[in-house]
Amino acid sequence: MATAFELAPAIAALPLAAFVVVLLVGDSMPKKGAFAGIIATAGSLVLSLWALATVAGGEVYNQELYEWAAGEEIAFHFGILIDPLSALMLVIVSLVALLVHVFSLGYMNEEGETGLPRYYAELGLFTFSMLAFVYADNLLMAFMFFELVGLCSYLLIGFWFRTPSASSAAKKAFLVTRFGDYFFLIGVVGIAATFGTLSFAGESSFVVAAEEAISGGETLFGFGAETWVTILGLLVLGGVIGKSAQFPLHTWLPDAMEGPTTVSALIHAATMVAAGVYLVARMYGFYALSPTALAIIAFVGGFTALFAASMGVVKDDIKQVLAYSTISQYGYMMLGLGVGGYVAGVFHLMNHAFFKALLFLGAGAVIILMHHEQDMWKMGGLKDQAPVAYYTFLAGALALAGIVPFSGFWSKDEVLYDALILGLEEPIFLIAYAMGLIAVFFTGFYTFRMVFLTFHGEPRSEAARDPHPIGAAVKLPLIVLGVLAVVAGIVNLAPIAKLTGAEIVFLEHWLDGEYGAVEGLTYHEYHELMGHETSYIGSETLTMLLGAALSLGLAFAGAGLAWTLYNVPEPKEHTRRLGRAREVLGNNYYQDEYQVWLARDLTLPFSRTADRFDQSVIDGVVNGVSSVSLFGSGRMKRLQTGVVTNYAALLVLGFLALLVIFGINGGWFV
Repeated sequence: MATAFELAPAIAALPLAAFVVVLLVGDSMPKKGAFAGIIATAGSLVLSLWALATVAGGEVYNQELYEWAAGEEIAFHFGILIDPLSALMLVIVSLVALLVHVFSLGYMNEEGETGLPRYYAELGLFTFSMLAFVYADNLLMAFMFFELVGLCSYLLIGFWFRTPSASSAAKKAFLVTRFGDYFFLIGVVGIAATFGTLSFAGESSFVVAAEEAISGGETLFGFGAETWVTILGLLVLGGVIGKSAQFPLHTWLPDAMEGPTTVSALIHAATMVAAGVYLVARMYGFYALSPTALAIIAFVGGFTALFAASMGVVKDDIKQVLAYSTISQYGYMMLGLGVGGYVAGVFHLMNHAFFKALLFLGAGAVIILMHHEQDMWKMGGLKDQAPVAYYTFLAGALALAGIVPFSGFWSKDEVLYDALILGLEEPIFLIAYAMGLIAVFFTGFYTFRMVFLTFHGEPRSEAARDPHPIGAAVKLPLIVLGVLAVVAGIVNLAPIAKLTGAEIVFLEHWLDGEYGAVEGLTYHEYHELMGHETSYIGSETLTMLLGAALSLGLAFAGAGLAWTLYNVPEPKEHTRRLGRAREVLGNNYYQDEYQVWLARDLTLPFSRTADRFDQSVIDGVVNGVSSVSLFGSGRMKRLQTGVVTNYAALLVLGFLALLVIFGINGGWFV
């Protein structure tokens, strides 16, 4: 009987098969191919759980499948790496993809909807791309599927391509993320050229090679080894910032709401946006060798968490609120990874996948109820009309806001705790911690502003007074994700372990060397590289409790302010009191305008100047030389008349010219 690892290729192959089948014969299939996608992703989930259980037994799978190019210095291949990190992520991706497929039965299969086989085929390709990216065993393979994930997001964001705003949003997402991926590609080439390997794990990995270069004090391409590792890490980070929508390449994500809400759930929770943060976690052993790179990751994450949360407080479209929430929450993950909180960052990645998928699918349920209306000011009163949608959405909101004991509290506070501990040792990091802490207040406010405007109060439109019913296909995914939003935090009881000193084997030890080292370094070795103390008992207990109390207090303060202002029968638009500040926030700090100015008024004139220089100077010299050659050949070709008498005359004249030349040189005429 085949083992879980022997069947590992099928985890990604099943959605790929669904893509091919639905693309070819989807029109003649039940529900236009939806069932094919459900069966495929269910199979991927079963195999992923089997792989997870196998890894829990102490096994790690790292196998080369196919070598497609080889040279004297390096070989390129496709391979599979299943270790604690990738096994966990495989389960997350396949579970969310399965629930999105099921939800789509109630959301997309409405009367009059066209292009459904294309939709389900693209979902299958999207799922395949992300699963293959997750268990890629080398950086080039990861880059290839990283790009395929971007292509799928372009296709799905622009699913309703006949709508100008949807096609524009798809192009914007594609171009902005491609800009970041340009740096990622240079980083891949640089790592390959430097270390002669692109493997993530094992003794032949570039992580081990980089560690040896640094410990040996080597010089790489004229730089110290640590400096060069920092440069390469930051180049790869360019792709991460683009995909995970971190400042300043975050502007594509809010526009991506033009796609179906089911697509938003998949992109935000388990595929496109998750890919960037997962890549940092996958390469964490490499980044841990560069405190500078980790510091930059921490500050980018902390700033993005606050920056995006501040914009979320004034949005009126329910999907826009969730979009800025996603940007902010991925900022927390980057903050956690940047301060050495490898487990905290991955923990928040997992929890966020569940509660953000829940919130987006919940928003999809609200959109169905509201006859496709998304403006929260036209909602209200849906609490009693759709109790399943309300209570599951509320569970997701409590997790997002970080209210104890919901899942988001445990992982968000773990991130902030790690940032605080590092900040107490290196005060500069207290700035990153403070940004993340302030963002907690904004998160609590915009989250419950969204809940109250959507579900509480009196109905504020005809659609809210007469909502469309939602079916079982919509309710079932909401219930599953609602339960996970409540209980997922138990997979890491590290805070309790830190208080009691108990050896609780959950996520913290799952990602540690006890179940197989990640990237050749254990969790504790990461902290040692960052200068952290790994004992959490004693003096740090008070720090943890005070930090958690402060964070929870800010979350309650934000939620309480929203309760006061918006949990009323007829709420008012209080954010308008912000005046000019609201205009700035509503226009997203004019980031889109700035980027347009940068492209149109700076980059384009520079490009035109460079083009003129190229055309007039560089090409001018080349074209000038060729013009002389062409002119000479044009005159010479006139001698080729085809008339024999002309040729005879030329021969005689040439002979006479030679006689004259030799005669003069030989003194014949003296």
